[in-house]
Amino acid sequence: MKKLLKITFVVSVFLLAKKNYADGPQYQQAMKNAVSQMDSAVAPEQYMQLANTFERIAGVETKEWLPDYYAAYCYAIVAFTEKKDKKGIDDLMDKADALISKADALSPNNSEITTVKGLINSGRIMVDPISRGKKYGTLANQDYKAAEKLDSLNPRPLFLEGQGLFYTPKMFGGGKERAKPVLATAVTKYKTFKPATDISPNWGQKMAADLLKQCDQ
Repeated sequence: MKKLLKITFVVSVFLLAKKNYADGPQYQQAMKNAVSQMDSAVAPEQYMQLANTFERIAGVETKEWLPDYYAAYCYAIVAFTEKKDKKGIDDLMDKADALISKADALSPNNSEITTVKGLINSGRIMVDPISRGKKYGTLANQDYKAAEKLDSLNPRPLFLEGQGLFYTPKMFGGGKERAKPVLATAVTKYKTFKPATDISPNWGQKMAADLLKQCDQ
């Protein structure tokens, strides 16, 4: 919590500036502080606060796609923790969808952005898997395939594709056997993947490795 309060303070100071600092130390430091917290964030409240932080940065840095991208990702993660509030899932995914659309407008044909589009579509299935599974599952898989095509070195679309298969019942085309080779390829790609900068997307490696291990259990 103290670290998150520190992020809020740094961002508040950052937002006092009227000039664009996208190439300066204020923007880089604010983003670096926020991104670093994603690795240790666990509780929905932490992701929600991080989403708000990234939105505040995006409100200043209107030409940068990463703040909107990370805010969308954080809202999507919070939505995945919802168990009973089905409307809450759609509300959070609507926020994530609006933000990732802003990021997409700033950086078209971006593999990372397309990957999060798939994450959002897969999350909408949770509202009603029976009626939504086919529609949103198909959309999510289309997004993952498109993301892989845009950047064959990006491990995240494969990880999310494998995760979707892992949690899909075998009778509906999923299961551990189908997920294992996809996750194995994702884990291999994670080992050689190098983010463009220290604030570029680099999430998912541990989660992919953990799911791969569970495929043999």
